[in-house]
Amino acid sequence: MDYYSALKRSGKILEGYFEQSKDVLHSGSKGTIRENIINKIIRPFLPMCYGISGGEAFDKKGNVSKQLDLVVYDAIFSYLIPYMDNFIQFPCESVYGNIEIKSYLDKNEFDKAIENIASLKKLERKGTHSWTVTPLVNITINGLPNNSDRNPYFGIIFAYDSVEVSTVVSYINELTKSSSILPNAIILYSKHTILIQTKSNVIEPFPINDFNGYAILDCGEDVLAIFIGILINFTRFILLSAAEVTSAINTELNNILDLNIKNGLAQNILLNNVG
Repeated sequence: MDYYSALKRSGKILEGYFEQSKDVLHSGSKGTIRENIINKIIRPFLPMCYGISGGEAFDKKGNVSKQLDLVVYDAIFSYLIPYMDNFIQFPCESVYGNIEIKSYLDKNEFDKAIENIASLKKLERKGTHSWTVTPLVNITINGLPNNSDRNPYFGIIFAYDSVEVSTVVSYINELTKSSSILPNAIILYSKHTILIQTKSNVIEPFPINDFNGYAILDCGEDVLAIFIGILINFTRFILLSAAEVTSAINTELNNILDLNIKNGLAQNILLNNVG
């Protein structure tokens, strides 16, 4: 038995969760949809080092993404700004990617999902390389490795129901955006279909920024298992580097000190018994 075979069997169980939640999903309750996805579908299959929450991301230039349905982020080394349940502000360095959830994908909802994913992928962050040990530790020897492409954002659209596959394809054909800010995969659950990035008609095992097309996969009853497999592939490839937050904090502390000195409020305590 291999992992994927076990994952396919789990997919059959997940189908039952979807059947139980159909009435809720059609009510348009986005909060309940998210809860179902997190608790019943995604969360059990990802190690706890991956966090999942709604929220928005920002970069050091002050650019902010749109509000994102599900953000997959580093839950161990990340610096976060939590506000409330299921809403966190993320330094973009902490983010693997996002999943936009749609109860019914039509042109209007497709365009919204495209814009949300693009708003994350446009955020600037320093690249990482294959010798990134943890988000806090990077190893280089004599300038090697010199690649810096190991932390692209992934973007996925997950639709419970949708217009016909051919219609979604027509939406894609109308897009004029760079592939670097487009979704890496589109899951059409009710149609048992996944559209996944390709380059020269080859499916890549990780999110890439220069893909030139989508493959249309008829996944049958395995659509959920393949979706989770894609998510695992994406997260395993990406190597994050933690946001540099100490310099900004220290700069602010020095600004406060300078202001206190200027206003005659600063006090300096000298240590008499320093060895």
